[in-house]
Amino acid sequence: MNILIILWLCIVSAFANEEYQIINIYVDITEVYAPDGTSGTSIPLNLMISKQAQRTNILDHRLQYLAAHNVWNGEINVWDWRNISYMPTYSKCNYNRAVRCGVKNKHWTLRTVVSVGDKFSVFQTMLYDEYGKVIASSNKTVWGTIRWKPQWKLTTIKESGGFAGDKETEIFEMWPPKMEEIPPLITPYVVGQSVYGFYGAVDKSACRLTFCRK
Repeated sequence: MNILIILWLCIVSAFANEEYQIINIYVDITEVYAPDGTSGTSIPLNLMISKQAQRTNILDHRLQYLAAHNVWNGEINVWDWRNISYMPTYSKCNYNRAVRCGVKNKHWTLRTVVSVGDKFSVFQTMLYDEYGKVIASSNKTVWGTIRWKPQWKLTTIKESGGFAGDKETEIFEMWPPKMEEIPPLITPYVVGQSVYGFYGAVDKSACRLTFCRK
C-alpha cells in the first residue's frame, strides 16, 4: 500500500513540474500597397488571413518536431483586431505599431504586407515573437494571367419576295483574338499556402521549454 502511495505522489509531482508553454498570436491588419504608391488595407484579405491563422495544428506539429524525442506541452491562441482586448496579457496599446505592442503585451505578431503590381503581386508574411524577433516568414509571388478572347460576328441577312420566296444569307466574320490581361489576385489558396511558411518553419527558438534549449 505504501508503495502505491509513493508511486502516486511521484506521478503527481511529475505532472506538477511539467513545463507548459502558452503562445498568443495577434493577427495584424494587412498592409496593401498599390502600383501608384498609395497604401491601405483590405477587409476581405484581413478576414482570410485571420481564418487561415487559426490552423494552429501546423504550428503545433512544428513545435513537436523541435521537441525531438520529448513532447511539446502547451496551447496556441489566436487573436485579431476584433478580440485582442480580451487576451489575458492585454494592456492598452496603439496597435498601429503591432510588433511593439507584441513586445509590451507578451504575444507573437503576424504581419502581412501585399505589394500589388500590374503584372504580379507579392504576398509576404512575417511572424514576430514576443521579443520582436522574426521567427518565421513566407513570401509568395502571384502572377497575372493572359486570356485570349475570340473575336467573331455572324450576320444573318433575310431577303423576301421574288419567285424563289424568302432567302437567308449568313455572313461569318472573324478577326485575330483579343488579348486580355487579368491582374494578379490574392486568392484563399495563396493565403492558405503561406501558412506553411509562417507556421511550418518557425525558428527553434519558438519552443521555450527547457529541453528545446539544450
